[in-house]
Amino acid sequence: MSSLQNLVDLHCHLIPYVDDGAYDEEESLELLKREADQGVRTICLTPHLRADMFETTEEQVQERFSLVQSLAREAELPLTLYCSREYHYDRILRGLLQTRDLRPLGLGNTLLVEFGGREDEAEMLEALDKVRRSGYTPLIAHVERCLAIHEDWAFAHELRAAGALLQVNAGSILGREGLRQKLLTRKLLQKDLVTVIASDAHDSEIRVPELGLCAEHLENKFGRSLARRLLSEAPTAILNGQTIRGE
Repeated sequence: MSSLQNLVDLHCHLIPYVDDGAYDEEESLELLKREADQGVRTICLTPHLRADMFETTEEQVQERFSLVQSLAREAELPLTLYCSREYHYDRILRGLLQTRDLRPLGLGNTLLVEFGGREDEAEMLEALDKVRRSGYTPLIAHVERCLAIHEDWAFAHELRAAGALLQVNAGSILGREGLRQKLLTRKLLQKDLVTVIASDAHDSEIRVPELGLCAEHLENKFGRSLARRLLSEAPTAILNGQTIRGE
């Protein structure tokens, strides 16, 4: 495994009882331990907010996040924890953009925004424009799942030009989501279009945290500097509200 330390996971579902992530407190603690064992030192927990599917309230999320903080503290894990949301672009998010009653990543103004995957280029660009006009910087969650990118990977250039940051999943880079997504993420990495890599971990069996393995893979294929930037430096800047390269 990579010797890189101080890795940052900006996108994961390790809070129990709030979405389709960690099943219970035991699994949540197990996932936190796996993150720490792989060199992760900072985690932003991002439970889903999606209309008619995951509508857990902010109060419920905060209560469960406090529980996770207690679990990590009692286990003496070397982790700094933040809490945000993965906002599906739908009627709920559009309403929250008007009131600005949102929870960005860390201390800045970056929102983790998820698309359904089948939006066309015009729909995605319009959505990003609404997010930015509301005063937020959109970080597109697992952008490699978007059909528009599969149809034309160069559309990623337009997304970046529109002010979006791009997140890809470690599992996609490692081939866990199939060859098609592995090849697409490789192309995005080669063209320097990826802003950050995150785990999007959900459980301890299938969608597991693998940032350490991903760091090793990146070092071997693209060099240590890129691995450090995408897994540590850039996500740290986002959490601190700092401008990062390409923003």
